[in-house]
Amino acid sequence: MLLICGLLAYSVIPNVHTIPVQSSLALASPLPIVVRPSFQAETQQNITVFPGKYNEIIVNVTVSSESGMPSSINFKLFTGPEVSNCTNAANPSGCLVNKNVSNETIRVPLNASTTYYFVFDNKDSTSSRIVSFSASLFTSSVKTTVARDGEFNFAALCLGGIGLLVVLYGVAAKTVIPWE
Repeated sequence: MLLICGLLAYSVIPNVHTIPVQSSLALASPLPIVVRPSFQAETQQNITVFPGKYNEIIVNVTVSSESGMPSSINFKLFTGPEVSNCTNAANPSGCLVNKNVSNETIRVPLNASTTYYFVFDNKDSTSSRIVSFSASLFTSSVKTTVARDGEFNFAALCLGGIGLLVVLYGVAAKTVIPWE
């Protein structure tokens, strides 16, 4: 009976494991871009997000002047449908990022597979800026697995083992009753 109870308990008690799964994919790492005064530089990247996962773009930007000293520039990140809204000089809207950067790492959640535009705007400056940037797509999700390796499973196996020992002892110690 102990053997049956132990093995039955082992088979019905699940142990759920949640495992975080993360990956990174390099998207863009072009040569340094020289942005002349009163101009802007633009590069675009087609990005495919992974459905069912958390998708985030990580952009590292370093800006310096022509002399090599740290400097800053206006950085905009937006999707194709938002080109006219985000590049509107009077009232930009629809940008995922629109800020002055110098030496920063920017993290932006993504939810659509489309073309993303990276724009470095130097229109308000009188000197050139050198921009080095790289972009990576970071994805994360949680994988759930069910296993039979928990504490209760171990206790159930021990109970089944004790039941097996009792059965073996009963078979080995069985006395033979002679028929008279």
